[in-house]
Amino acid sequence: MGIIEIIIIAIVEAMDCFAVAIATGLSKSGIRYSRAMLQAVSFGVFQGGMTLLGYFLGSFADRWFDAIGTPIACTILCILGGRMIWSAIHGDAGEAEGEQIAAKNLTIANILLLSVATSIDAFAVGISFAFIKANMVLATSAIALASFIMGVVGYELGRHAARRFKTKIPEIIAGIILIAIGVKMLF
Repeated sequence: MGIIEIIIIAIVEAMDCFAVAIATGLSKSGIRYSRAMLQAVSFGVFQGGMTLLGYFLGSFADRWFDAIGTPIACTILCILGGRMIWSAIHGDAGEAEGEQIAAKNLTIANILLLSVATSIDAFAVGISFAFIKANMVLATSAIALASFIMGVVGYELGRHAARRFKTKIPEIIAGIILIAIGVKMLF
């Protein structure tokens, strides 16, 4: 896997952080900037950490799955991409409401919960990286940095854009990109 694919995956993985950070920025509760930055740092740490955790689990399983690793990685990325598209199109009112509540009450506990929730996909991506023997220093760093940056940018955009930034297009595009990268792995 090349640097371009890793950077694209890092950006795609950071889209959940971006969406949550926008919700945080849109909050009317007067969130302190230091809390928003703490959230962005937490996003980066959790995204990078979960990617590594998935990689180590995938590396352990590599002995048994070496022959079918690429199809497994493709399947994981396609499922994640499909899930992102499905979620964007059909939405989940309870999840959106939960994100809004968490954004209005940005406590340390809520920051940690949002970080875990946004990093579940990174765990699966880490497993797929193990099967294709990706450069994990680059991959983990790119995902962590992209998540942090998207957390900061999302917060600022949400803060400045008020409620008019309610599109699902970035999430749909992110899902399509994940599926495309997964399919590309097969060829």
